[in-house]
Parts: sequence; structure tokens; C-alpha cells
Amino acid sequence: MRTTTIDKLFMLCRSHLYGNDIPEGESYEEDLDYQELKKMIKENSLSAFMYKAIKEYNDHNKSIPEEEIEKYGSVVRSVMFRELTKNHGIKIICQEAEKSGIRLVFFKGILLADLYPQYAERTSSDSDILVSEEQKEEAEKILIKCGYVKNEEHSKVHVQVYVNEGLNHVVELHTRLWEDYTGPRIDILSSIELSCPQTDIRTTACGLEVNTLGYEKHLVYQLFHIIKHFSLEGIGIRYLIDTTLFVNRYFDDIDFDLFWKHMDMLGYTKFVEAFFAICIKELRMTDRVYEKHAYTLDHSVDDLKMDLLRVGITKDKVASWQIMGAMEAYFTGEAKAAKAGFRRRLSMVFPSLDALPKTYLYARKYPILLPFAWIHRAIKYLIRRKDHKEEFFSVGEKIDVGDRRISLMDELGLLNND
Repeated sequence: MRTTTIDKLFMLCRSHLYGNDIPEGESYEEDLDYQELKKMIKENSLSAFMYKAIKEYNDHNKSIPEEEIEKYGSVVRSVMFRELTKNHGIKIICQEAEKSGIRLVFFKGILLADLYPQYAERTSSDSDILVSEEQKEEAEKILIKCGYVKNEEHSKVHVQVYVNEGLNHVVELHTRLWEDYTGPRIDILSSIELSCPQTDIRTTACGLEVNTLGYEKHLVYQLFHIIKHFSLEGIGIRYLIDTTLFVNRYFDDIDFDLFWKHMDMLGYTKFVEAFFAICIKELRMTDRVYEKHAYTLDHSVDDLKMDLLRVGITKDKVASWQIMGAMEAYFTGEAKAAKAGFRRRLSMVFPSLDALPKTYLYARKYPILLPFAWIHRAIKYLIRRKDHKEEFFSVGEKIDVGDRRISLMDELGLLNND
């Protein structure tokens, strides 16, 4: 049977993770659509991770010009060097925090990178650090001392953003794991207490001793983070790799009875079942995650897989922040989604008070101002549309993208419906 580019992408992922999964024979004889594969790799932020597997594949197949491989290698060396530089920045921050008695808790980032064949293969845009509200001011002083400058524009109430231009390193200093989000699901996350001195652990990651979340709680957080990005903009298959590596490494340390209980509480169960199914089939994650857990899988698994591969991209335009305002209230559980059809599409243009983006808090406070918020939103859209021109969604495209995202969220059990 002829393999697709998607099949080969996962085959190459497995090859790099386990070292022996590129089959001999027919697969080598088939042509590899390198341009399509390269596009997928770039969109999924897998350039550094995939380089060794592609080079080894090409040593057998010779389907990619050597100059392409050399060019690819040059890019990867630059990317991995940046990751090593960021790690140096974290080391300096940790040393200063230890001296000052400041308790920093690391999550995602270096904890997941440590699971990769080489930690610099997992590229990231920033480093996430949790600190208590009481020690936040002292932690900020440490960042400034280490050469980091606050980015006021992108900082939030519970997430302070700092940038070290020399190290090309961004730090997000959190006082809450779920940032500034509010809503019923966030209240549940708060009740789970994902981080506290009694359940946090001390471990070594990327050569550094750090505090991090307990194993089960880190996995709960990972799924929250995955679902956040999936709901608001779309995610790539790197999240499958992160989860597979984490579960396979720490399976015996994770209380899966408690994990599935937390997924049920959050309304994440169906999504996680589908997500895990892809990890098991494509990346050899252990299927023991389903022990003592009854589940039913349907076509939503394939729909999720294709959405992951496309990273939420529609018509070659990135959904991202353009639809975030429309999706946030559904992700947090504040708003109920109308049933598919005209009513749902109309709600994208004229959202209810519950579904209204947080930008328009004045309307939530004074409901009589809701029509003014709709007008305000339309004016902002027209200004952005003028600035972004063809790179920006038209009204019709914006509604289509939002409707499809809500439909997929509904299919995966992530919505409260009317």
C-alpha cells in the first residue's frame, strides 16, 4: 500500500524517537514529497526534531537533493543554538533565585524538552515559570538583575512577560497557571490545586535542578494547555510528541484513576480519549492509559488528527488571534454554543453577553451597552482589515473559521450546548 506524506511524517517521528522504525523495502522506493513534508514540519515547529530522521531517510532513499539537506542542517544548527542559549538564561535565573530564597516552579518548556533525544530539538517561544503572589516582586527583580526587560504590552495581570534580547529569551512569569482566564472550567482547575509545595516535586531537567508540578498534575496542566490552544487557534502535532514522551516516561508515577476523574470534572474526557488514541496509533504511546477506563472512539479521532496536522490553518490564513475573542468564552465554559446553523453563525457576529470577548467588559457590567459593543467590535475589525488587507479574514471567512472551530469543539465534547 502506498504511504502518504502524513504517514511518512509520523514514520520519521517514530524513527527518531525509537531508532528502528523506518521499514526496509517499498517505503524507501516511494518518492517523498519533500516540499509538502517541509511545509508540515515548519507549520508544526518540528524542524530541529525531524532533521536527523530525514537525513537518515535520505541516506537510503536519495530523493532529496544534498544541497537541500545541507541548507536544512544549517537552519537546524542555528535553531538548536538558540535553545542552548535560552537554557543558559534559565540557569542564571535559577542560581539567582536560589541565592535569594525565591521558590520558582517550572512547567512545560524544559520539563518536556528533557524527554526528547536532545533537549534542544524541542524549540519553544518562551519559558514558563510559576511564582507565588507574595514572591512575585522579588522574582521580577531577579529577572531584571539577569538582564531581562519587562514587555508591558504583552504582560497581563497574572503573567508578566520579560525579554532578554542578548539571549533571545522570553520568560513568562506566572502567578496563576491558567493566566487571566476566568469561568466555570477555570474554577474547577483552581479547586484541583495543580501546584503547591506539598505535591510539587524536585527534579533535573535539561541539566538543571528545578521545582515542577507533580506528575499527574503536570499531565492535567498539559491537557488544559493543549485544549486552550486547540480551542482558541489550533495546535500542531508537537503536542502529540510532548504527551507521548511524558506519559511513556512517567506512566508508573501518574495516578490515572485521578487523572480521568479530573478530565471528567473539566469536561475534557472525549477530547483526551481521541488525543490519546492518535498518540497510541502514530507514536506508540502506551495504551495502558485506558486501563480501568471505558471509552468510545468515533470519527472525531480522524477529524482531530487532520486539524492537528494543519495547525488550525484555514485557506492559508492563520486563525490565531483573529478568532480568539470569539472562542474564549466557549473554552472557559462561560458561554453555551448554539446548535449548528444560522443561529450559531449569527452569534459569531452578535455574541451574547456571556460569549462577548473580555475586551468589552463595559457591556458585561452594563448589559444595556451590548449593541454598542457590537458596533465597537465591528469598527475594530474594519480597522484591522484595512491594515492587514489580504492576510486578514473577510467577514464570511471569519464566520466560517469560527463555525468550523466550534463544530469540532462540539464533536470532541468541549462545549456546553443550548
